[in-house]
Amino acid sequence: MSPLILLVDVNEASPVFVHPLEQAGYQVVHVSNTTDASSYVAHNPVDLLLLNIEDEPTDSHGLLRTLQQYHPHIPLFVMTSSDEEDHIVSCFEQGAHDVIVRPFYPRVFQARVANLLRIFGIERDVKRAIEAGDLHIDNASRMVSRGGQKLELTPKEFDLLLHLAIHLNQVCSRQQILKDVWKHDYIVDTNVVDVYIRHLRVKVDKGYKFKMIRTERGIGYSLRTPTVSE
Repeated sequence: MSPLILLVDVNEASPVFVHPLEQAGYQVVHVSNTTDASSYVAHNPVDLLLLNIEDEPTDSHGLLRTLQQYHPHIPLFVMTSSDEEDHIVSCFEQGAHDVIVRPFYPRVFQARVANLLRIFGIERDVKRAIEAGDLHIDNASRMVSRGGQKLELTPKEFDLLLHLAIHLNQVCSRQQILKDVWKHDYIVDTNVVDVYIRHLRVKVDKGYKFKMIRTERGIGYSLRTPTVSE
């Protein structure tokens, strides 16, 4: 299962940060403040907090302190625009586990993220396939099969199914799906999620007695595996 990285950035999530992580196989979710970060961490298995700050010590370091205080068990990686010695040392003193100065080389960024996860004992291979009952999802090749039969999915259908699989047997709200899969941080018409779920049901569940994709009325959807009785 892919490690989940929570990007905390008051600005819009920059492709410069997100693309190298997604290319390496990580799941990336963006929030803009510590309140949203804490709420997300409380309900999701976050593996790494990625904080983007400027060099203003009061606001930035206050944000850093808050994240470290309330989530000390999660590695905290800071991206900063300042290469000043005092600023970087202060980031470490406030709880950062690693600091990288922007701009940076994408491969160096990927390597340092992977190293931090490894140090914290997060050994999950981002390229490893996910097995959910008779459903097989290969995150590296983006291939999906059920019962040994290959499923032809569009890129967005794959992203949606992967999101549900990462949160296997958990309820995913429509709003959270929009945010994580469609990268929308604001409430829009959630009908697009319903449409893609219908497409997935045809491809994943049609012809099978056990239906894996479930509607959680009034909330969203989940991907379920059979219990012993089923």
